Amino acid sequence: MKRFLKVLGIFVLLIAVVIVLTSQTTATTTTQKKSKTVRVSADYVEPKSDIIYYKGRVFVNIEEDKVSLKTAEMYVKKVGDKWRTVDIPTKVEFTFDGGSAVAEKMTYDLDNRTGNLTNSTVTILDTKSNEKIIVVSDTLNFDLENDKYNGTKKGGVNITKGAVKAVADRFEYDKKKGELYLYGAVVITDDQKGIKMTASDAVIYTEKNDMKANNVSIELKVE
Repeated sequence: MKRFLKVLGIFVLLIAVVIVLTSQTTATTTTQKKSKTVRVSADYVEPKSDIIYYKGRVFVNIEEDKVSLKTAEMYVKKVGDKWRTVDIPTKVEFTFDGGSAVAEKMTYDLDNRTGNLTNSTVTILDTKSNEKIIVVSDTLNFDLENDKYNGTKKGGVNITKGAVKAVADRFEYDKKKGELYLYGAVVITDDQKGIKMTASDAVIYTEKNDMKANNVSIELKVE
């Protein structure tokens, strides 16, 4: 009887190990990123083993990312054994799913669809309200995978959304949630509501432009 129980215990343990290994293999397979193709045309190209330099009329299309670029100079660099980073040191026109931008400089990570824009004007279609949000900033970081954006500007980031105009030291925008956060020396003008508000920080819920703010001074236009 003892021998039978011992054999049964070993059998159960082997089944558990197989289940664990199977689940680990499945997780690894499902989390692997799909391959993508970067299509580039340019007047001049200088390829090396770990960096490719493009110059002239440079056009880029990444169909899988729903991204396209137009610029005059660009570097594509390897990280490890993968072509990973795009570095654009000059003016660039950038279009992505649900938006577009013009910037003086840009970086883009091909692996996780994140990047940075310098001295940019960015237009994003807010899907909660179907209004365009226009952001003027010194630096803007974007995460296209998660539809998140944040940035800063000396003298204040300028944001326009329909009847709402806002200025703040820093902003964060979560497109999926429809939430626009403003931090530092916040000034919001809503011509539709007839208000002008200053605050230390604020949040705008983009679907109906509802707002919350702290340390507020507010002016109401009464006609």
